[in-house]
Parts: sequence; structure tokens; C-alpha cells
Amino acid sequence: MGWADGILEGTPTYSIVSSTSLRIRVVAGPGTGKSFAMKRRVARLLEQKCDPTKILPVTFTRIAAEDLHRELVGMDVPGSEQLKAVTLHSLALRVLMRNHVLDATGRTPRPLNDFELQPLISDLMNAHGGKKQVKKLRQAYESAWARLQTEAPGYVVNEADAAFQGDLISWLRFHRAMLIGEVIPQLLQ
Repeated sequence: MGWADGILEGTPTYSIVSSTSLRIRVVAGPGTGKSFAMKRRVARLLEQKCDPTKILPVTFTRIAAEDLHRELVGMDVPGSEQLKAVTLHSLALRVLMRNHVLDATGRTPRPLNDFELQPLISDLMNAHGGKKQVKKLRQAYESAWARLQTEAPGYVVNEADAAFQGDLISWLRFHRAMLIGEVIPQLLQ
């Protein structure tokens, strides 16, 4: 199967797949075909003899990264065995650890598991309005990097947010941990 099979010229998918830009960022909602377009773009690059070690497909989930690799191998695309697709968070952690950035900030590159969030919530709930409020504040803190492109990510909005952020970071430093949602803001900083 060729990279363009079943893709109509003039569609957004065709524009992504056939683009000669070195880097492409696709912003779209779930189920819109981002992974499909990435798979076909990578297939085109490999079919045109691009070195697989020079291609870095980045997705949001491990499943999408694994599917990309499996489907390209299944399509018999030359070089697909050497391809390494990664998630955005694993790439960010790799960059942070490679450049010793986290050492300079005093942070430990160990994201908390879901069950490890319970002690964090319990320790901060009295000072920050209870369990529900701490969960809400933590979620807002972790998603701050994902604001609109026109907004500055990661900045606290008010004194309550600033107090929570200070307590949260102190707790995480003490416990030598970080939230998975902090990985991207740490890389941006």
C-alpha cells in the first residue's frame, strides 16, 4: 500500500501527509484522523528513503505510538522497524533528564502514580478547602500549559492559586516526585 492510497488531494489529511515542511504540528480533536495522517506522512518519508532515525513521530498516548509502529510494519514500509514513535510526555522527560534541567530546579523526574495522589490530597486538603478543591486546583495546575496559544502558560491567576502552587511544589520536592502534568511546563521553562 502506498502512502497516498485512499487520500483525496485537497483534504487536510493530504496537506499534512504531502507537506515538505521539516516539522508539522497538528492540532485537532479526538477522532479527527491525526494518527492516520501521521502514519501516512511517516510512510511517505520512509518510502522516499528518509533515514528512520531522523523521523520523530510524537503522539499523546502510548497506544497511538505503538499503533503507528505496528501499522507501518504491517504495511511493509521499508525502515519502519527502526522507527521510534514516542509520547509528548516521554519526549519531554527524556529532554529534561538528558540536559540535567531538573537537577537545576531541584525536581525529581518521578511522576506520581494515581494511587500516590491520595497522600498529596490528604496533606493539602486542610489548607486548601478540602479534597474536592485540592483535586480541582491540582487539575488546573497540571493543565495550565495547555491554554490557548495566545495566552502565557503556567502562570497563576490569583493569591489562592499561588499559595496552592507553593504548597504543592514544596510537597512534591519533599517527596521527590512530580505530576505528569508538570513535565511539559518544566520543558517549556
